[in-house]
Amino acid sequence: MQKLSLTTDCKSVTHIPTPMIPDVSIIVPCYNVAAYVDSCLESLVRQTLRNIEIICINDGSTDETWTHLLRWKEKDSRIILLNQRNAGVSAARNAGLDAARGLYVGFADPDDYMDPEMYSRLFSAALEYDADIVECGNHVFEDSSDRLIETKRRSPSRHFEENASPASFFRDSIWGKMDICVWSKLFRKSMLDAHRLRFNVHLKSGAEDETFRLMAVPHASRLLFIPDCLYYYRLMRNGSLSRRCNVPTYSKCVQEFQRLLYIVDYWQKQGWQNEGLFAYGVRKIRPFFVSKHPLFHQMTAVQQRSALDWWSLFYQKAEGKRFLSALSGRDRQLADLLNSAEPVPNGWGRILLAACSLLPGQKGRYYSCKKMLAEHFSQVCPNGFQKENASLEEPFDTSPPSL
Repeated sequence: MQKLSLTTDCKSVTHIPTPMIPDVSIIVPCYNVAAYVDSCLESLVRQTLRNIEIICINDGSTDETWTHLLRWKEKDSRIILLNQRNAGVSAARNAGLDAARGLYVGFADPDDYMDPEMYSRLFSAALEYDADIVECGNHVFEDSSDRLIETKRRSPSRHFEENASPASFFRDSIWGKMDICVWSKLFRKSMLDAHRLRFNVHLKSGAEDETFRLMAVPHASRLLFIPDCLYYYRLMRNGSLSRRCNVPTYSKCVQEFQRLLYIVDYWQKQGWQNEGLFAYGVRKIRPFFVSKHPLFHQMTAVQQRSALDWWSLFYQKAEGKRFLSALSGRDRQLADLLNSAEPVPNGWGRILLAACSLLPGQKGRYYSCKKMLAEHFSQVCPNGFQKENASLEEPFDTSPPSL
């Protein structure tokens, strides 16, 4: 950068101009995406919003990803490269957030691409409404053919909420419209920094985005949605995190409970605890117990015991006893069932329970879960009382990350 010499009456002062603050910082975590990253970066450098910085973090790639990034850096000075040992997408995004200088921050996945006007429209809308977070719609395309899947296209209706509050969580429409992914949004950078918001590096099962959303959005009182479909999401490429995370496993069940406890802990420290968060948690763990092919049925007795212990801890921490009445329908039935399961009854009770588990739809799934729980308690605790002080798997740190 060229230094400018300014002469005053008394002395000569050397002045170094401050670099222009970018309108938007776009953070791109990269791990073994050499086959995809070129199309992503091409869509970013061609953005009609020119005052941007593109922060690419090479997260210990073992393919040619870093070579591709270096080539793009030579083409466009707005690209900033960071190189680190493999630490996961959350750590990579946090490194990008630490380096970001923009007024707003966006996130892009390196195997996707963006409409040339995406960040121009988002940024203009954010300025017009002075929004803390602004979100657009997105397209979804097939990895193998690039064909758009119209049934998966998401286009939220234009909506602005200037007084959003965590007190309305899970009830107000603004929450229902908010997509869990971070790549469809711009976040006000000063808001993220003021509340020391970063991604949880311990989450490895694809829940990073939703956890970050539930930490960031309650701090944002001014939320904006625009219907423009500006982001192109690649559906299920081979080796992608989303593909691996769609397979339910016991470890994923444990991770979900840990994630919920982390969020509950954060909300409690902010004074936001309410029935909406408890209802959200019950809704998130429900598929593990009540679904077409519930994971609980496939667990060993030890794993089932652990899953129920995690439920008990979540129920306690999220003040489930206080907020139980807020649940509706099958969610309330599931909570009651998990709290008071008993061994398999004898005689006609056993036959009736087995028959009801074969009913179609949600009712059959509920009774199937009840049957499995009853069988579990018949094996591990014949008198119907749960064992006390059952050990949980070591949870990760539930304190919020810091800058």
